[in-house]
Amino acid sequence: MNRSGKSSEVPLETFSKVVEAVYDCALDPNNWCDTTRLIADLCRSQTCILGVYDYANRRSELAFNFGYTEHYIRLHDEKYKDMDPHFIAGQLVPVGTVMTTAMLVDRDEFYQSRFFQEWCNPQGLHDFMGFKVLQTGQRIGFLSTNRSNTLPHYEETDIRLLSLLSPHVCRAVVISDALNLNTIRSEALQTTLDGLASGVYLVDRLGRVSYMNRTAEHQVRAANALHIENDHLAPIGRQARAALAKAIDDAIAEEAAAPDTGFSLALPSKEGPGLVATILPLYRGERRNLCGAFAAMAAIFVQDPIVVPPLPGEAFSKLYGLTGSELRVLLAMAPGLSVKEAAEVLGVGETTAKTHLQHIYEKTGTSKQTELMHLFMSSTPPVKAA
Repeated sequence: MNRSGKSSEVPLETFSKVVEAVYDCALDPNNWCDTTRLIADLCRSQTCILGVYDYANRRSELAFNFGYTEHYIRLHDEKYKDMDPHFIAGQLVPVGTVMTTAMLVDRDEFYQSRFFQEWCNPQGLHDFMGFKVLQTGQRIGFLSTNRSNTLPHYEETDIRLLSLLSPHVCRAVVISDALNLNTIRSEALQTTLDGLASGVYLVDRLGRVSYMNRTAEHQVRAANALHIENDHLAPIGRQARAALAKAIDDAIAEEAAAPDTGFSLALPSKEGPGLVATILPLYRGERRNLCGAFAAMAAIFVQDPIVVPPLPGEAFSKLYGLTGSELRVLLAMAPGLSVKEAAEVLGVGETTAKTHLQHIYEKTGTSKQTELMHLFMSSTPPVKAA
């Protein structure tokens, strides 16, 4: 394993194996236990964790990690999560965009915070790199790596490398989330697929459709964006038809240059914004085992473009141009805490919290806490637990 922290060119074969492992996690999330280790090694890091948090109910739903002890994971969830600038400020960054500590918070402020002093430093960790993998109306997910204080900070080459991997991780998590594959079994696959809001098409070695779920049948009957022609999927646009046919051919060809990465493309519609198709190879690993009953070599997930609702505070922050640190202070004060109490919760100095609050006042045109909170609560839509 190479965790020296020195930038080096990663062999294509090594990167491809990590991508393959990521997509196997789509149909068996338990594989993330080993895949986080592969990602940590790829990024020359001491730790890697993939976590999904239900912020409406304030609980962690999922956590797979390499390098952390259960003790520190529990401490983070129970005590330090609200102090973690990566968790709060990271909510403002688009899904899939790689970020580092230096991008989210002033380093001096970070090193002086309770989060660093009480949670990071005892573990010997000093720098973070990661990205948001999932964002829904209720949940948010992150994948992050960390380096020990004996290694240099993450550099541009590290960011570029993880940026190449992030689309694959995000796609695998979305597919797994859609299928609820923590509980799926092969004998229940058809029932599960029929319950999805996305159209699912399974195709055989010749690219012929061998299975469609109920949503897919509805999409074909509507014929606004695609239909079935000679047992093959056929988008209405000539260009989209050729692109989809090539993507499916590449996905089912074992000798394809990158058979495990999946493909995404837009399908124009006669009416409305059209659909988005994601094509995933199925002939390797657990994917082959689960879909073998359908003689499927590839799966095509077709859905309407998703507009992700904002997290509480995200829309407000973007509207008024708040920084990640300012948003942290605002969210900490939202339940009615004073600026001193908010500083204690966040693990930062009271002077630092007051400085951020003053900037919030200036940006929002408010001058006192009650006025600010009224503006915030009236501007942020309530979140209803699912």
